[in-house]
Amino acid sequence: MNTANPDAGRFNRRGLLCAFGASVTAPLLSGCGGRRYEALPPPTRAGTRLDDVFVRGDSYLKIRNAHTDERVSVRFMKNGRANRRALRRLDWVFRDWRDGEAPEMDRRIYWSLAALSDNARRHGHSGEITLLSGFRTPQTTRLLQNRGVGAASKSYHMRRRAADIRFEGIPPEQVADMAEWLQVGGVGRYGSAFTHIDSGPIRTWGS
Repeated sequence: MNTANPDAGRFNRRGLLCAFGASVTAPLLSGCGGRRYEALPPPTRAGTRLDDVFVRGDSYLKIRNAHTDERVSVRFMKNGRANRRALRRLDWVFRDWRDGEAPEMDRRIYWSLAALSDNARRHGHSGEITLLSGFRTPQTTRLLQNRGVGAASKSYHMRRRAADIRFEGIPPEQVADMAEWLQVGGVGRYGSAFTHIDSGPIRTWGS
């Protein structure tokens, strides 16, 4: 349900296009994942809007972990180059907080969140993101399943390629609409609770 004031700065596709302009080719972000984990795909995906607009925007992210109340405010790219220290700080906030494992997240997740956050700020919102779930270990997934929480056995959370999020002051439905338009990958709508994004194949679903 859309509860936003239409007269307030609206989080929308038209504003994103006007803000970023023509398409350009996005640079690759390289990284070295832990040996325990499978290799991540490159963050670029030819022909998607996210790859067209990301380098025109701001890589600044302000994120709060809903479970630990940890906060991080970083700009993870500058002049087309990745700030590895900033990326590791993000990886830590995105860790499985139950087990303390903090592997390298897929950088496309950060690209997606930065594009969404930049657009939110351009429309009068803070752009702050509340992270409900980032990386999950198999143990945490089984724990959630035993509690009756809908955690898929082959979830992209376990592959370091997903985030469940909320944006301050923006209905989750609007966040999902924008993420779908950006072609970030998978976009899940979970009512007024949160929005799921992942860097898997482009697809959408609702609870």
